[in-house]
Amino acid sequence: MRQLLDENPDGAWVDANTAVALMESHGIKVAKTVQVRDAEDAARVAVEIGLPVVLKAAGGELVHKTELGGVRLNLRTPEEVRVAFEEMSRALGESMGGAIVQPMVEPGVETAIGVVVDPTFGPLVMVGLGGVASDLLADRAFHMLPMTVDDARRQIRSLRAAPLLFGYRNTPLCDVEALEEMMLRVAQLAVNVPEMSELDLNPVTVSASGAVAVDVKVRLRPTAGADPLARRLR
Repeated sequence: MRQLLDENPDGAWVDANTAVALMESHGIKVAKTVQVRDAEDAARVAVEIGLPVVLKAAGGELVHKTELGGVRLNLRTPEEVRVAFEEMSRALGESMGGAIVQPMVEPGVETAIGVVVDPTFGPLVMVGLGGVASDLLADRAFHMLPMTVDDARRQIRSLRAAPLLFGYRNTPLCDVEALEEMMLRVAQLAVNVPEMSELDLNPVTVSASGAVAVDVKVRLRPTAGADPLARRLR
């Protein structure tokens, strides 16, 4: 990370492997993620991790990958993976940045966890509805650091979509405690890595068996250090 910051004084998005490694260093569960260079590499990895798989563009600066054609789901054969990679490459060009291959995860409620940095109060942890509905409904809640278990519980339950996690209309109950734990781990990551200027875990799929981040975006920026008095205003 130090080399990236030295080469990009205004900050930069990190590659997929680095982003996942950073999450795993703090116990944040991420779907198995393997970065690949070309269509043949993607097909080989898909077989190794087990079909069906998801193929995603790896470019760190890509936003709204689904709309740009940078996500292909439920690829069931090596040939489908090869074709998807080639089509994605033609559509996105150099911005594709290679691709990542992931196994399909257990269905659940798509949520999002993130970090943004406020110039006065420092890192804020966000939780909200995830997936394609994230921007459409803007159902989000923010919390300053530090964060406690009770803070995470209240933040989740403040969302308009919170009933989806608790068996709304006889849907399966989700492991909300796993989502709370992930929020706390993200909060600790924000404390430990002040250079992290932006984090986007979207979606985080929450099911009866836990919570797993399916997509990870991390932006790093050199920091001169936070104002030690800022959080005393809380």
